[in-house]
Amino acid sequence: MRLYSRIIGDGKPLIILHGLFGMSDNWVSIGNTLAEHGYRVHLIDLRNHGKSPHAESHRYPDMCEDLLKYFEQQNLESASIIGHSMGGKVGMVFGLLEPERISKLIIVDIAPSDYGSAQNNYHHDIIRTLHQIDLASHKSRGTIRKDLAKRLGDQSLAMFLAKSIGREKKSQSFVWKFNLPVLEKFLQHIYIGLEELSIYAPCPVQTLFVKGNNSSYYLDEHESDRHFFFPESSVVGIDNAGHWLHSDQPELFIETVVRFLC
Repeated sequence: MRLYSRIIGDGKPLIILHGLFGMSDNWVSIGNTLAEHGYRVHLIDLRNHGKSPHAESHRYPDMCEDLLKYFEQQNLESASIIGHSMGGKVGMVFGLLEPERISKLIIVDIAPSDYGSAQNNYHHDIIRTLHQIDLASHKSRGTIRKDLAKRLGDQSLAMFLAKSIGREKKSQSFVWKFNLPVLEKFLQHIYIGLEELSIYAPCPVQTLFVKGNNSSYYLDEHESDRHFFFPESSVVGIDNAGHWLHSDQPELFIETVVRFLC
């Protein structure tokens, strides 16, 4: 599989991996700023998202295989990786399987732990809402966004999801850019911990976990898993920031990232 990416700047290679229902577009502003700090930033659409191909599976080993092929296609011996949420899990699994390919690893608001039913239920609710949206009845992206906001009761989440509205090539009807049926099918897998990869632990890569202090995705209970899988790691919390901390506090996020990468 050949992943879609947009590449910004020149310098040391830095790959950014988005989260569930996201895409490279969500990270353009951060990517531009990091490029100004001397990095060649690769903003990647993971499989079943954005402009990358759809596939019948959405498992972390598959996504890591895609990423390894991307390294080969771009002639990258190694790169630093930033991964948010699901993209952070991809980065962690890749770090365990291919540590020699990673210079430094930054995991954004996710832990190497099993998240069980809580987050699963949350995203099942989102998927159910997405299924309820009759895209064919809408004339514009704006009305779809308003419909989402009304059903979800969350304007920011609606705006985030609406960025993944595309058009079918032949009919020009609205479609979701992400592969909703496959993401729904593999949702339980997305929340698994890294226990099955324990034989590859510990990961030797220098790693930074960045969490939003208003987020429930990284908690004290996750510390033991971090120490087991990533002993060469530390945690930094950003105040007044939730799960999308790079959007909530972009300047503090950039400052934290650049300080670690230097």
